Amino acid sequence: MQKNIVITGGSSGIGEGLAKHFYNKGWQVLITGRNNSKLSKLAAELPGIYTIVYDSLKNGQESKIIDFIKDEWNGKLDVLVNNAGHVALTPLPEISRDQLEEMYQVHLIAPSLLAAGCVPFLSVTKGQIINVSSSHGIKAYAQLSAYGSAKSGLNMLTKIWALELAPLGIRVNCVAPGPTDTPVLENAGLAADIILAIQQSEAKTIPLQKRGDVEDIVANTALLIDSGSNWVTGVVLPVDGGISVS
Repeated sequence: MQKNIVITGGSSGIGEGLAKHFYNKGWQVLITGRNNSKLSKLAAELPGIYTIVYDSLKNGQESKIIDFIKDEWNGKLDVLVNNAGHVALTPLPEISRDQLEEMYQVHLIAPSLLAAGCVPFLSVTKGQIINVSSSHGIKAYAQLSAYGSAKSGLNMLTKIWALELAPLGIRVNCVAPGPTDTPVLENAGLAADIILAIQQSEAKTIPLQKRGDVEDIVANTALLIDSGSNWVTGVVLPVDGGISVS
């Protein structure tokens, strides 16, 4: 039977990797992102994939996705992946209300509202929600007050939703990637030399002595979605080369 998956932040990095994985498995895939040109480029590469311009910083954007599921997929949804997000490094004395609100909007409020809107669909298919968090939500790092606390909150939401939605047959799990080779640092507006220094420093502190690849995250996310994980819910799975326990 045809399966349907929604992936927010699906035009690059981990989201793009997940989109390609499930597209190649024959699923119907809807990806969202803020950059229409990136969405269009991926749509040209993967004919038949669905795209929606979606900005999680704007209120009410989740209705675009909910309406699409109703109108295009007749309300059938098997998996929602809350993947959209971005990082900002800011020392505590320089942090602002705007930055805090932005991080909590993207990583907590928007995923919550989208998940809430998808519950009626997922309860029919006995589907699941996958949240993409970060090792920064497990292990403390300097200058990540907003991002780290937001990701930590997403980890807790995963557990709360798992308890709340289990009676409906909906599973909720979370993948917490460690430092991974994606455009996230470039998207944060950091200079190339700073990005290189961060990457080299991270590689040295990871017990397995290497940064992750998108494929590492995709494989473990797919493992949670696979039917072999039907008795798994409420899990926050670190995929981080051991950094969260170092």
